[in-house]
Amino acid sequence: MFRYLVCASFIALSFSQECGIDRLPRFHSPSSLSLRSLRTGGALRTGWPDTACRPHAAYVIPVVFHIIHSGGLDSIPLPVIEAQMERIFEDFRRVPETRGFTPNGADTQIEFSLATIDPNGAPTSGVVYWRFNAPPLNWTSPKLCLSDELDMKIATGWPRDKYLNIWVVPIVCGFRGTCDTCMSSQVAGYAYYPYMSPIYADYYGSVVITTTVGATTTLRRRGRTLVHELGHNLGLAHTFEDGCGTTGDCFNEGDYVCDTPPTGQPNLWFRQQNTCTLDVPDLPDDLRNHMDYPEDPARYLFTPGQHELADYALNYSDLLPPLHEPTNLIETGTGPYGKVKARFWAESRRVLPGTPVRFHAVTAGQPHLYIWDFGGGQPDDPSSPCPTVIFPTPGTYAVRLIVQNLSGRRDTAYKANYIQVESGPWTLPYHEGWEGPTFPPSGVTIENSDAVQPHSRTWERWDTTAFPAGGYNSSRYSLRMAYLGHPHYGERDYVVTPAFDLRIPPTYTPKLSFSLSYACLSWSSPDSYLLTYSDTLRIWASPDGGGRWDLLYEKAGNSLSTHPNGCISHSGSLSGATYLPFFWRTDTIDLTGYRGMQGVRFRFEGIAGGGNMLYIDDIRVDTIRSVGTTTFETPQLHFFKNHVHLLLPSAQSCQWTLYDVVGRTLLEGSISTASPAHEFSLPESLPAGWYLLRVSGEKFSLSHPFLQLP
Repeated sequence: MFRYLVCASFIALSFSQECGIDRLPRFHSPSSLSLRSLRTGGALRTGWPDTACRPHAAYVIPVVFHIIHSGGLDSIPLPVIEAQMERIFEDFRRVPETRGFTPNGADTQIEFSLATIDPNGAPTSGVVYWRFNAPPLNWTSPKLCLSDELDMKIATGWPRDKYLNIWVVPIVCGFRGTCDTCMSSQVAGYAYYPYMSPIYADYYGSVVITTTVGATTTLRRRGRTLVHELGHNLGLAHTFEDGCGTTGDCFNEGDYVCDTPPTGQPNLWFRQQNTCTLDVPDLPDDLRNHMDYPEDPARYLFTPGQHELADYALNYSDLLPPLHEPTNLIETGTGPYGKVKARFWAESRRVLPGTPVRFHAVTAGQPHLYIWDFGGGQPDDPSSPCPTVIFPTPGTYAVRLIVQNLSGRRDTAYKANYIQVESGPWTLPYHEGWEGPTFPPSGVTIENSDAVQPHSRTWERWDTTAFPAGGYNSSRYSLRMAYLGHPHYGERDYVVTPAFDLRIPPTYTPKLSFSLSYACLSWSSPDSYLLTYSDTLRIWASPDGGGRWDLLYEKAGNSLSTHPNGCISHSGSLSGATYLPFFWRTDTIDLTGYRGMQGVRFRFEGIAGGGNMLYIDDIRVDTIRSVGTTTFETPQLHFFKNHVHLLLPSAQSCQWTLYDVVGRTLLEGSISTASPAHEFSLPESLPAGWYLLRVSGEKFSLSHPFLQLP
């Protein structure tokens, strides 16, 4: 007898990986050409936030849980199963503000729905309990031996053309030798692909062990073992399937998905590595994918390519198409006839009065009725699943959503203090150097979209007593994103500024400038191929205070780097690859297109690439005033060790004076060049301590304190 299955992740890291018995081709009917056409012809929205209104899943699959138990703690109560269903929904639908959300993942548009009608037409909770030592099982111990698998599934399973069966058992035995030598902590679960002939349909479904079920189980098991197995049920293979392959043809090797970087072997924990180099472009292993093996809290995304492959299986596999038919949803009491769950999110949560804010309902149970309460906000359509709302006055607003589906069931989602409406825009000039007593400072917010995930990182204020940390080493603090070794490849974090009033005279030109320091990383280790890891910095502007965003600036890798060598080359331990802010530059963005607007807000977006530390300092929003054919702008003065960098709006002569901490003149000098950019050096022999440098010219006088290190 053949068993067509794939294995899932194991509980104990000390045991080696096994893949059970995998003898069935994943695609025995579609050709590679049809798969190629499917994957290159579809159009998927992968941006973030995704502004498409998709309150419902495109596919609903009825499920039933069979709990094999001994009457003790392994008799899982219904609330735990319902929590597991919420985790499945969050991960497959990529719901924002939940653990299933990640900016570079995909909404698979698939919903699994607990049956409310059993095969005899009677009401059901969708959960069935079977004693291991009672008919129809009559086992001698509470463990599933693979030799008994088919008997168990035939005796307990519901019709495979109507329900996807999920079996929860205390222990799985038989993957290593006989059931007499079962290792209880060996296998977390296993599942079958949907490409099976009808004679083997009784095997189809997923099997997981008791300790993996629920959303808040053990530290290592958070309900994602079943998410992994259901991925197999939808035709998805492990990301490490066939290792690196031999040709680099992602359409016909490995997992047949081109946006999942090939991986040389299963990954059991987070680590920065690149085990395969045949993929184009060469990308590091993505350990967050549900179809790899890291522990549950670390896995939380499906890719757009996996979405497309699952979509194919739902329409063309042997077993899945009948399950999501509308008539079957009626017969099983699922989808619009089953349990309903309300969720929502807003594209913007910090806005000005009058800024349009679009809300999105993301719901289970396919409701047809939406009742919103915005606490005084004015929606364009209060019954729409995706209304646009105007909040007319400053303050914080709570939001409530009530939904109802065709079964008559209702559910409510409520979020207090969800929308912040500020009183008005800030006036110019604006300067933020992170030196104040609080972080983030007034008017600035840090948005960390993956804050609910393990190992989450975001923008932080960086301070060191070893040397000044700010721009050009002229201040103590800077803004830092610690990308070095950041496991969430592709994650995005935001620094959002206040909204500014750019209603200025036509003789003025608004500018945004900032200092940055960064170096990408070319790195390898003994078990990882050399790869350049580079991060990305984007800057966005919102002309309406936070409603819509325009991309102004994007740099990554070498173009972002301020290091003389571009990237830092390193091998071995990552600890020696850390970049400190020795090399700085100032980038400036012309804001002429936003002149005359009231409430222009800026967003600094960092995109993780595992590269290195990124530092930002001296964010300025200011103006240049035109006077005839010349311009005048506030000068910029920066330090790098004993070197002074002076940037003036035009070429002009100037004088500089160096004072000690009590105001005594120590040194003087003058500069006269044909360039507005000046550079001069102070003596390296200056004793350690604080000094004041004053630079003056025809139209300006500028003073700047600095610290000389020992």
